[in-house]
Order: sequence, then C-alpha cells, then structure tokens
Amino acid sequence: MGRRQMDSLIPLPLHVAALGGRSALGDFPQALRVGQTVYIGAQSPLPIGSGAVAADIETQTHTALHGLVDTLGSAGLGMQDLIKLHTYYVFEGEGGEVTRYWERMTDVRLKYLANPGPAATALRVSGAPTHSRLITVDGIASSSLHKRRLMPAHAWDWSIPTPFSQGWRVDDRVFVGGQISADRKGRAIGAGDVLAQTRNTLEYIRHVLLEGGATWDDLVTLKIGYRHGGRDLVARDLLDRILDLVRKTLADPGPALTCFGVDLLYEGLVLEIDAIAVIGATKRALAPQAAKNWASIPGFAPGLRAGPELYVGAVSGPGAASVVAQAEATMERLVGVLEAGGAERGDLVKLNVFFVSSEQFESRDSEAVARIIGDYLPDRRPVVTIVRVPGLPHPGQQVQIDGIAVATGR
Repeated sequence: MGRRQMDSLIPLPLHVAALGGRSALGDFPQALRVGQTVYIGAQSPLPIGSGAVAADIETQTHTALHGLVDTLGSAGLGMQDLIKLHTYYVFEGEGGEVTRYWERMTDVRLKYLANPGPAATALRVSGAPTHSRLITVDGIASSSLHKRRLMPAHAWDWSIPTPFSQGWRVDDRVFVGGQISADRKGRAIGAGDVLAQTRNTLEYIRHVLLEGGATWDDLVTLKIGYRHGGRDLVARDLLDRILDLVRKTLADPGPALTCFGVDLLYEGLVLEIDAIAVIGATKRALAPQAAKNWASIPGFAPGLRAGPELYVGAVSGPGAASVVAQAEATMERLVGVLEAGGAERGDLVKLNVFFVSSEQFESRDSEAVARIIGDYLPDRRPVVTIVRVPGLPHPGQQVQIDGIAVATGR
C-alpha cells in the first residue's frame, strides 16, 4: 500500500508509567503513559462505597471534569492534549427532556474543554457505575506534535455550539468520535429507522476516516451503543439488524467489536458508533483455539494486533450463573486473546467493563468485578472504567470487558 509500517514509527521497548492517584474504582492507576499516549481511567464524583454524592448533574460533572484536568496535569498535559473523550451519564427522562439534560451537563463540560476539543462519545447508561453517580468520563490524550483535527464537510452537528471534534489523526492513528444519524442541528435523521440510521452513521464514519487518510481496512476497533428499552429480545433484534449492515460494509473478519445497550441522546436515535483506526500497520486477527466455543458475534475476531498495540473486543462468559463467575470467565478469556497476540496480562493499558445488574445490587456487583480484575492483574494494572448498562448482546450475559494492550517489548 506504500505506507510505512506502524512498527517502524514506535520505538520499542516503550516505557509505561502510572500517573495520578488511586482510581475511584479501587487500586488502579488514574492514568497510564505509554510513549506519547496517555490512557485515562474513569473519573467519577466519588469512590464506590464512600458515602453520599451530590445529587445534581452539574456538581457531579464539575467534579468529574476537574478530576480529568488533574489527571492530565499529572502527565504534564492539558485539556488541549485530550483527543478522545467518553462520557457516560445517567438520566431516566424521555423525549426532549433528554436533550435538555445533556445540554445542562455539557454547559459544565464546556467550561473545561479546550477549543478545538476532543473526539467525543456521550452515552446514557444505567449507572456510572452506580445509579447515584450520574456521570463518569475517561479518555485518551497525546503529547505528539503530529495531530490534526478532523471535521469533514459531510458531518452532523450538535444541538448547541460545542468545540467537540468529529475525529483526530495523531501520527498514524485516527480516533473517530461517536457518530449518530443526525443533521446539522442534532436532530435525528431517519427517526426510529434502524437501517437508515445505520447507513447514515457508517457514512459519517467513512468520511471521518477519509479526512484522516484512512479506510475501512484500517479500523482496529468499533464500539456500538444500541437502543435498549428494557426488552432484551427487541434490543437483540435491533442489534442484529445493525450488525448485518456493518458486516456488509467491512471485510471479514472485522475489527475488534464491542456492543452494549444504552439509551440514546437525541429523540428518535437507535445507535451510536465510534472507532479507532491505525494506518499502515500490519494487522493480525487474534482468535485463541478455545474462542470457537465462546459466545461471539460472527464476522468479528476477539481481538486484533496492529504493530505493538492489541485491541481486544468485548469478551464475555454468559454461560456462568453469577456476575462474579462471568467476570472470572471473561478475564480468563481476555488473557487468552492477549496470549494469542504475543502479549501478557501486564501489557494491558485500558479496560472497559459493562455490566448488567439491578439497582439494589449494583454497588456490590461493580465492586466484585473490580476486585476480580485486580486479582487477575496483581502486578502492573491498567486504567479501568466500569459502567452499568441496561442490556448486553447475549442471553444471560451480565458482564463484558474490552480493552487495549501495548506489547512494550515484543
């Protein structure tokens, strides 16, 4: 293809440094620096089990974003270096109330964001990780001087003026913010029509990739948030229809894939997708021998290696009875994907956990999952984000974990 190989662009071995204090989720770093990239874990209003937390979204957003600024500062970076921002927030209203709530939250975020701002994904979930914590944020930052904002002409826009970006190209990586089927005023296009919205969303992603000099073949990870109204069978049918179009768009096997149920921001939306691409890297699908017996989504490998980076799609163990048993099986399988890619568990730099639980047991379950992750990673630990969602792709599934690893010496 005439492109430089990713391996030649990143000096090995890479130095990994833990930054910031102890995570609100437990004994995990707030951030990890790998070369010029900083991976930032969940920034939440208060640690789990620490008592009362302010009940309004404005105060909690201030606290979470202030934590993000402090964490970036521990790496010698500022908000202008933030290239990817995930915001998970809790709200139970419907219709126009959802957008107004998002705007209240975003009015606070705007006080902290740089201009231009990061490629952003905002998803409405059931708990962050618990119901009383209305927001958590995480992200990726970079000190690289080779950064370019991506704002293609063919794009949607937000309901209020923001400095968010549709994407960023940083060296040979392209970070695509959450794409939705919306117009230039944030209004849904094809309201309620899953096929039309999937086509529109994929087309927006294609234009961000194109603006960054990438194609579908460069994708390494894809994350799909799909509408889940509490009815599992209906939600799974919706996801099946989304994935049918995605498979027709991408080569087989596709990139590392994560799917989870959410409530969407703008009225009428049924999905949101974000992505990461690596240009020019030699890519290898990662599928341990045992993976053929796992619950999986056809057309997507459990993981993908691009240069020294490994992207692990959502791994799960839905056959086990409890959240604890599923989390243990999931971590065992995730380690298997790493080993298939020539990496070790200590190479993990970022983990995302999505779990399903009743509000009554959410604190217990999120604490149990964090403890199990810590047990599997007793030495060098990644940054972690844990979020409760209304549903997951497989019947009986209560937990799934995805992540990024960097094989620093291999």
